[in-house]
Amino acid sequence: MKKQFFEIEKDGFYGTYYENPNGADCAFIGLFGDDPNDFMAKCGAKWLHKNGVNALCVSPGRKNYSHVNNPLERIESAIAWLKSHGNRKIGIMGMSTAGMDSLVAASYFPDITLTFGLTASDFVWQGFEQGKKDGCKEWPIPGASTLSWRGEPLAYMPFVYEHPVYWQKIEEETKGSGDIERSTCLFIDSEKAREHTEEEMIKVENIRGKLFLIGADDDSFWEAGKYIRRMD
Repeated sequence: MKKQFFEIEKDGFYGTYYENPNGADCAFIGLFGDDPNDFMAKCGAKWLHKNGVNALCVSPGRKNYSHVNNPLERIESAIAWLKSHGNRKIGIMGMSTAGMDSLVAASYFPDITLTFGLTASDFVWQGFEQGKKDGCKEWPIPGASTLSWRGEPLAYMPFVYEHPVYWQKIEEETKGSGDIERSTCLFIDSEKAREHTEEEMIKVENIRGKLFLIGADDDSFWEAGKYIRRMD
């Protein structure tokens, strides 16, 4: 596949553009996995090519799935690049936390006219980092959101657990596996701890064009079915 690479410092966003070999004048921004060059991103790009569009895969950074005040301006820069390079229509697609990112971006930028939120939450979560810290592989960041706009963190739902209890709860629920995709307690317990504010809910009513919300009631990560019904 023909590729073009983008860096935050030079281009305003981190990503890889996979041009459709058959030619296309529409594009999808794909939020697939930890990096726009990993296996999931390449598979997503190939699938989008089969459906007749170009693919621009983006992520917060190189091999980075941390979400700490990730600037929405990066999506804005990606949209501007796509428009200036022959793409007359733009869609966006993301899964899980990146599905949340997709919905928020679509609610901010009217140039996005086709949105897929795959197992996405209907509200913005507190920021978190992944790596290694005190024997933990992920931890929440106090006072930080997952997303920011114009230098300010978006309003967010805080996790009820702080570091290191946050990761200890994951270990406890998954019987020591640390498989965060099999741990719902972080999200269910946080929603039980307090009511959502209006500010932290994603303004899905502002999304232009078509919106597809996909999830399951028996999702092992969080309550995707409930989130989708609330958005509907």
